[in-house]
Amino acid sequence: MWPFPLVLSVFFSLSLALMMVLLQPGWVTAAETADIDVGLYALGAFPSDQGLFAQGGNPSDTRIANGAGAGIKASVFPHDLGNIIGIGLESSGHGSEISFSSPVNEGAAVSTNLWVFSSMVNLTLRYPGKVFVPYIGVGGGYSSGVLSHADIPGRSDRDFEGSWAFGHQFFGGAQGNLTETVFLFTEYKYFSANYHWKQLALDFRSQCLVFGVGLRF
Repeated sequence: MWPFPLVLSVFFSLSLALMMVLLQPGWVTAAETADIDVGLYALGAFPSDQGLFAQGGNPSDTRIANGAGAGIKASVFPHDLGNIIGIGLESSGHGSEISFSSPVNEGAAVSTNLWVFSSMVNLTLRYPGKVFVPYIGVGGGYSSGVLSHADIPGRSDRDFEGSWAFGHQFFGGAQGNLTETVFLFTEYKYFSANYHWKQLALDFRSQCLVFGVGLRF
């Protein structure tokens, strides 16, 4: 079991660590041989209602609510590779809610908050245009699904429970350059991870829309 405050602490510590890395002198030197893109974004998550296994069954009325969140990402595009191929780090989080009818207590409505936190390593392929920069990519890393206020019959602990899992994503988007150093970006992302808690498991699948602003060094 992973207390929710601990998960929040890990998530924000990773985000802070990413920002501190970007401020190191080595990154300033790297900017002479590579483009460094750093962005902050808001996201909307639209999960699938499929994939829930609860208390020995697959509830037919499962509902996983849409959610909202935020994230930070940074990528390096070496000049030697034509500014086309980049590798980066990304940290994000968003909220949701799971609801269904209990298979072991007929008619009982069950609900729990779901918080998804992820830290990914991304590989990106882009077209380095002057004004419009389209890109696609893949990523993988750790993801944590945290339950809170779990109103589930038979569970002794209804406060917090976390599940660590490998997550992966596919994404595609575009940057719009406002200046040589400032850009806006939008992105479509497909994310998946398999979480396992007490009497509950979820093959989490979500489509996400991202809107953000970034700086290029």
